Order: sequence, then structure tokens, then C-alpha cells
Amino acid sequence: MPAYCLSFHGVAWLVLLFAGVVTTGCAPATLQPMLYGPDGGADWALVFRDEFEQNRLDTTKWNPRDPWESERNNELQAYVPDAFIVQDGILRIRGDRGQANYGGEPREYVSGMMTTYRKFSQKYGLFEMRARFPEGVGLWPAFWLLPEPLSWPPEIDVLEFLGHQPNTAYFTHHWRASDGQRQSDGGKIEGPDFTKKFHVFSVEWRPDALIWRVNGSEVFRSEKSVPTVRPMYMLANLAIGGDWPGPPDEKTRFPADFEIDYIRVYENIQPASGK
Repeated sequence: MPAYCLSFHGVAWLVLLFAGVVTTGCAPATLQPMLYGPDGGADWALVFRDEFEQNRLDTTKWNPRDPWESERNNELQAYVPDAFIVQDGILRIRGDRGQANYGGEPREYVSGMMTTYRKFSQKYGLFEMRARFPEGVGLWPAFWLLPEPLSWPPEIDVLEFLGHQPNTAYFTHHWRASDGQRQSDGGKIEGPDFTKKFHVFSVEWRPDALIWRVNGSEVFRSEKSVPTVRPMYMLANLAIGGDWPGPPDEKTRFPADFEIDYIRVYENIQPASGK
């Protein structure tokens, strides 16, 4: 979820992308299986996992709030702690119509953000989520990483999804150049309808590269300004409205659920040779 720089996403990035000026790996791809993790030629240790087997959000692992507690991207929701429903091994981050104040302003929608800020962070490794997304204009679920202690950039977006584009998932990371300008590198995959079934999304963060995969198949790689300084914590949220997706329309159904089967993080004990 681009925390503070969606103007690049909203206009310039897409213009460059569709004009073919940048190479982003955004062409439609066939999701062929590619082994990674414990059987993929490297030794991995599972260091964080939540299978959502309890009947509530595990607050020993997650903070059910926005650590910034401030408006971003002209989003329309207030993040509230009761937006999380855990049942039958699935976490649902629920967005709905509702009145709440957020950042000192009234909001007409409520939703949830959860983070591992000050509870879990890691430098490098494999960050993975199995999820299904809600369909509808103005719905914007995301799974992303930010540095600890609290700051921005850099930012690694494991995945972003726009509810009015059910066949598309986006992958991006953001940094600040030496001249202070905000920079991004990103791609996308056009695949199946991601609102119909669960799929596995991951990013492998190496010192020299970021590698995004869907269902184990590499879909995008970036070697530009890979963050190397600090560990990063995880965030998962369902934004409503904002500069990129726009506001919900009359066809958007509420409540809308961002469904998560599991979130896992691995540490690479013995890096695989080559790329």
C-alpha cells in the first residue's frame, strides 16, 4: 500500500507502463508452479506464522490499528479495532458503511488495518500470504512492509489489489533517491479472478533483489534501490476509496471482506546460488 506517494501509481506509473517506456514484467503471465521455500534449493526457517486458528485476532502478533493514525491518499475509511472476524481458520478484514472519526475528521466507512509494528520485524527473507480479495469499485486491499522504527520510505508492497480489476494484482516498492525525490519500481500480473479463489502471494527480499511470486511462480523482479538498512514490519489492510481506486459506487457491495488464510515469514539460512 503506497503510504504517501500514490501520485506515481495513479498517473505517471500507469502512463509509462502502458506506453512501454519501462520494463516492469507487467505482461499477462501464466502462473506455472515454481518451487521455493523449504523445497526450493535453499534452507529456510519459518520464523513467523499465523494460521488464524483462534476465534479472534491474536494481539500478541498483531496490532489492530494504523500505527500512523493519520489520513493518507485521501482514503475514506476509519480504521477501527472491531473490523476483524476470525472463523474456520480464515481472517476477514471487513469494510463497511459506518460513521466514525479518524484523524480528527468524520468518515462514512469503517475498515481494518493490522500490523506487526514493535511485535515482529525482519530484514530479508520470504513474506507470504494466502488470500482472496473483495470485488467492487473503491476497495483496495494490500499486504506490505515498512521499516522499523516508524518511518517512510522505503516500502515494499507484497501485493495490492483494486476491487474493480478482479484479474489484476500489483507489486511495487518505493524509495527516496539521493536528490530527495520519491521513486518506485513495480509490475503487475493479469491472471485468474482473484476474488473467486484463494491464491498465495509472496515477496522474497534479498540484499540485491526483490522477487515477487504468485502461487510459487515468479511474476516480477526488481534490483533497483533494494532496501538494506533496517528490518521491516508487516501491514495488512482494506482501504476504501483513495486517489488510486476512487470512491465506491452504487454497485459496490458492503460489507466487503479481505479474506486471509495465513501469513508466514521465512528466514533464509543458506541462500540459493544464482538468481
